[in-house]
Amino acid sequence: MKTIRLLLVALCAFVLLSACSSGDDEAASGDAAVEGELGAVAERDGGGEGGGEGDGSDDGAASVAELPGAGPKVIQTATLGVVVDEERFDDAVREARGIAVRLGGFVVGSETRRGDEDVPRSGMLVLRVPGESYAAAMDALGRLGEIDHETEEGTDVSQEYVDLEARQRHLEAVEAQLLELLERARTVQAALAVQSHLNGTQLELEQVRGRLRFLDDRTELATITLELREPEREEAGAGGWGVVDAWKAGAHAFLTVARWAFVLVAAVAPLLLVAALGWLAARAVRRRRAAAPTT
Repeated sequence: MKTIRLLLVALCAFVLLSACSSGDDEAASGDAAVEGELGAVAERDGGGEGGGEGDGSDDGAASVAELPGAGPKVIQTATLGVVVDEERFDDAVREARGIAVRLGGFVVGSETRRGDEDVPRSGMLVLRVPGESYAAAMDALGRLGEIDHETEEGTDVSQEYVDLEARQRHLEAVEAQLLELLERARTVQAALAVQSHLNGTQLELEQVRGRLRFLDDRTELATITLELREPEREEAGAGGWGVVDAWKAGAHAFLTVARWAFVLVAAVAPLLLVAALGWLAARAVRRRRAAAPTT
């Protein structure tokens, strides 16, 4: 009876050891498979990076026409200088803001320089308007006054945009494979190796997505820098010399002379007062001496 029990115990121990050994072998084989697939994914990722930058890559060299629904991506910027009529600077600023809002845009920055009687007022507005309303915005802003200078620039980023979209699709595929491998990892070492590659892939993917969002914003909305100023005072009076201009010039000269005369009197008045007091004192002394009896 004891012999039978010993045989049963030995048989159970053998079965348990066999199961543990097979489990370790499966785990080792699973980790080896994960590492092998991780190496293949890394090689494909490296090949994708080189292909994205090379001229022979299907994704990197794809043209805009090969992607359905993709149009040209152009960043439109312009600088427009306008001279408005005298005393119309504030009205022109309000009208420029209204033009931007009416066309679906907005003002992202403004600067105003208040002048004195000799320096005209001037300022600057930075407007963002939809790309399809760019021409209408330039035409409306140009009618605020007389155009002093105008600069327009368009930067085509279609090729870069297509390359970034291809790179995004590639990185998203690599990310999905790495997430699958992470779930299949049986040991901490294998999981850490997959996680390291996954972190780098996700970081690069976010950078690509951020660049795409930036290009979307810059191409969907055009940027117009509007510089406004009132005419110079010499320019305002260069059209002719009339009676009103003569009266203004005479009044200005009279006020200038009166101002300097007042300054001169204010500066000399204390000296005149002291001299007058001295003269009165000397006169009083002479009268007293003349009135004194002689012996």
